[in-house]
Amino acid sequence: MEPLRTGPMPERRTILVADDDPASRDALCGMLSTLGFWTEAAQNGREALNLARRLHPDLVILDVEMPEMNGHEACRRLKADPATEDTPVLMMTGFDPRPERTKMVEAGGDDLIVKPAPMRDLQVRVRALLRLKELRQDLRSAQESLRAVVHKQDPTESKAPFDDRVALTAQAIARLIGLDAEDQELAYHAGLVHDIGQIGLPEELLNRQGSLTPEEFARIQEHTVLGAELAGPFRPAAVLAPAIRHHHERWDGNGYPDKLQGPSIPMMARIVSVADAFHALITDRPYRPAYSVARALEILAQGSGTQWDPRLVAAFATSSLPQRIAGDSSQAKIA
Repeated sequence: MEPLRTGPMPERRTILVADDDPASRDALCGMLSTLGFWTEAAQNGREALNLARRLHPDLVILDVEMPEMNGHEACRRLKADPATEDTPVLMMTGFDPRPERTKMVEAGGDDLIVKPAPMRDLQVRVRALLRLKELRQDLRSAQESLRAVVHKQDPTESKAPFDDRVALTAQAIARLIGLDAEDQELAYHAGLVHDIGQIGLPEELLNRQGSLTPEEFARIQEHTVLGAELAGPFRPAAVLAPAIRHHHERWDGNGYPDKLQGPSIPMMARIVSVADAFHALITDRPYRPAYSVARALEILAQGSGTQWDPRLVAAFATSSLPQRIAGDSSQAKIA
């Protein structure tokens, strides 16, 4: 990540603050005004929703506990509305943040802060979230360039190298382990394009029901290198190249293409690897039917510390995400 800018933002941004406690709300708005932001205030989640749809703020800060509609429900509705789905949401709690982080992830929030927050902590979180829109726009522009390359080589895109399911799950895992908003966004886009190199492989090879020869398996392994090469020229998609190249590395060093081991595997690659494996396990394949969620989690547990990062497997398996993913094939609500 680039160093945090501490100077003024290039333009004055609007932040919507929702908190039913007038003293807490006024104090937070006062700090944000001191930092150079315009502020709007709401007393509950329902009022926050209405104001967000009308004002289109650059950031929404939601207290978790509010009457009429709590912060989690307001966040879910903001993320489900196309008009506000890209607006960063900072959740705020006065309680133990550990259980609240999982709830924040499930609601689609981008970050969590404990109140009362020191001004420096608030400034860091707010400025990081305000950069999200810029990062998101840049990555989507690069993504469209990659889609154009894919369409040129395969007008039908029959091998579906863009996977929203893996992308949303990778983003949710990044949130679960407490990565910042920018890394969560990178996890999403890395998950989306992780298999882009498959456009260079014959479809009959990808859908083979029987075992592969060593030569055929070696050819399939090439998709990680090809995908990284495809992403490289498109800034800032180049930051996704390590995740694309290394999402088939193993924690024990027996993966490919470079046999990286443990923490030397880029974090985004490790996250995508877990998300990709889970979806592969719960999806019908040409060579086997889909596994149940319980069986898929057993397989992830068996590979924890050998194939996958044990920290990521534990965070994912002990959350409610696997069941929510399996129960919502559209994946629209898990991140």
